[in-house]
Amino acid sequence: MITIECASLKGFLDCASLNIANGTFCAVLTETEFERNLLLKIFTGLAIPDSGRIDIFGKNISALSQDELYKLRTKIGVVPHNGGLISNLKVWENIMLPLSYHSNISTDDAEKKMLSILDKIGYNDDLTILPGPLPVYKKRLAGLARMMLMEPDLIIYDSVFDGLSSDIKKLTVETITSFHREKEGRVSIFLDMDEGLLDDIKVDCVYELRKGKFHERN
Repeated sequence: MITIECASLKGFLDCASLNIANGTFCAVLTETEFERNLLLKIFTGLAIPDSGRIDIFGKNISALSQDELYKLRTKIGVVPHNGGLISNLKVWENIMLPLSYHSNISTDDAEKKMLSILDKIGYNDDLTILPGPLPVYKKRLAGLARMMLMEPDLIIYDSVFDGLSSDIKKLTVETITSFHREKEGRVSIFLDMDEGLLDDIKVDCVYELRKGKFHERN
């Protein structure tokens, strides 16, 4: 699903290599927030290496046109740490927005699916309000629901457990794990700086980014 071969990016990667296979539940730990943010851009094709090769879905992102990159990103779901919600759209509008552009599912079916997902993760706030007053973790839960509606093949979770209560964290882990298993070959990547992530969720592989290289834990 994602293969990095001796990729270099000035000041960040130094002939770094990594392989995350289809169907994998994987954690990638970084030392800084800057590294975490830049990895998110690399894994979504928004940052191109100076040298080496990065393949996503078996395609070299350096060789893709803008249209091809756009199509590739429609298969990728991201749950940003801050939720990634648009401030002047209501919460339910934020959740439904990508679906209205990229899916033929009916509005009624989409709303039923949205409510089912929100119930699973324990989100019970008013969906008709603007997201501004919501705490960050609730914005993140709304972002999780938005991503799940799109049924992506590759999902990147950006420090998603930060600040969650133990009860909500448990529901979120159960929902994420179940969602991962619903589609054969789906890949879930957890970006984080906190090793405590590994206490929250069981993963198939763990990589650490240190001094420009990925180190896989045995």
